[in-house]
This record gives sequence, C-alpha cells and structure tokens, in this order.
Amino acid sequence: MSGGKYYYKDKNLTTLILSKIEHVVDIIAEKEGRSFDACYPEFVSSKTYRNLVNTDTLLWGESAEFIVDDYYREKQGQ
Repeated sequence: MSGGKYYYKDKNLTTLILSKIEHVVDIIAEKEGRSFDACYPEFVSSKTYRNLVNTDTLLWGESAEFIVDDYYREKQGQ
C-alpha cells in the first residue's frame, strides 16, 4: 500500500479492495450472527486480510465468498 491506496501494475484498486473488505465482513457477520463492528477487528487481524491487501497475492480478484472460506480455513488451522 502506498499513500493509503492499493495498486497493482499501476492500476488503482483501492475502491475494489475496500469494497471487498466490507462485503467479506458483512458475510462473516451474517454467518456468525454478530455485528459488523464486532467482526471487523478479527478479520483485519487475520492472515487472510493481509493477503487481501497485499495486491501481489491477487486475492483481491477472488469473490468475497472465496475470501470468507479462506478466512474460515485459516481460523480452523489455528
């Protein structure tokens, strides 16, 4: 991330990634019957989140559902 923005090959992906984060956390909150505000810090502290905001991993190109599945796989491995 540079200057608060996410780039991949000179393409600004900031809006896409922030929107994806919101969608992922919404899904997690719904699945767990918890609030967005309760789920957000847990997601942000995950390896899945770090991979999502690291544009080189290309995780941002996957669906929100795929990312949620990845997050739960990570949690099961802990």
